[in-house]
Amino acid sequence: MQTTETITIEIHNAIPSGGVESTAKIISLWQLVEGYFTARDFVVEDPYRGQLGEYRISLDASALINLMQAAQKSNESFDIYRQMHAADSSIAINSELQITVEALNARTEPYSVYHAASVFIQQLLLGMNLALPGSCQFLSTRFAGKQAHRFEAQDFDSKAFYDAWLSATEHGWPKLQELEFEKVWNWFDKAGTSERNTAITTINKVLIDLLKIAQQRYRYGARTAMLVGNQLEMLVGTSDDQDMKHLRERVSLILGRPPESADCFKELYRLREALFKGEHPVRRPALVYHNADEEIMLQLAQHNSGVEKALAVVLSLLQDLIQSDSDGYHFSEQMQRRTQD
Repeated sequence: MQTTETITIEIHNAIPSGGVESTAKIISLWQLVEGYFTARDFVVEDPYRGQLGEYRISLDASALINLMQAAQKSNESFDIYRQMHAADSSIAINSELQITVEALNARTEPYSVYHAASVFIQQLLLGMNLALPGSCQFLSTRFAGKQAHRFEAQDFDSKAFYDAWLSATEHGWPKLQELEFEKVWNWFDKAGTSERNTAITTINKVLIDLLKIAQQRYRYGARTAMLVGNQLEMLVGTSDDQDMKHLRERVSLILGRPPESADCFKELYRLREALFKGEHPVRRPALVYHNADEEIMLQLAQHNSGVEKALAVVLSLLQDLIQSDSDGYHFSEQMQRRTQD
């Protein structure tokens, strides 16, 4: 059977949010990422046989980079370009990626190959948004090419990462950085993030939950609040913390004490308690609207601030672990009796 296959993923909403400075950085990151993935080894758990499959992955992002450069040239920023698209549908925000998957010791059935490509896309989304929050989204996607009709591509939004970045910038805490993409990807490799379809370790549980958060659109619902709260508790080991006070203290040891405006812990705790008790309003899924006026956007965004602040903390903790090449935190408490003089 053929051991190499090129899979095209069409992205009909490929342009993320971004001001002038962010636009330039996102384009530079995509250029770096395209060069990074040239016959690069990638190990994935193959659900077809329950074993690890070894692949080499190459990425052709030239069409997407060209679109982004055209958007920058005509409007300087992605934000302005997206507004122009909302007013005129002939202004394109769609593009594609081509992923070449070479099977080494792995099965070459279509399911195995498309599964490897899908896991790669998931990890690419996480890697780029940890290196530069808000830099990567795959929305309104579909596979194209041989056997593509048998599989559904997955959608992931950059909004949660971008909103967390804006929240951290607005409140001055926590500090979110721009990381080297290679450092992030190497950290994934050490954590074996692509090697298990069911996450076992704390780090991989948090990363898989990030993917689930990225699948949310516009309004963060009950599921998002629960996931973010759970991520924080897993990262700092406070799953038995009833009111998040202990969690707050541990986070403060790592990231510094939050200013009052950025202190999300009480707000997140109240939200989670309301969800547990069935006291929180349940909203129907919102219509995704690309040209909403300011009043509608404010209504859609209300009740999100606590989740955005908390997600910024999650991203900052993950960036801290990546920077220190660590896989978790260990807290200890010591006591020593003073001897009498």
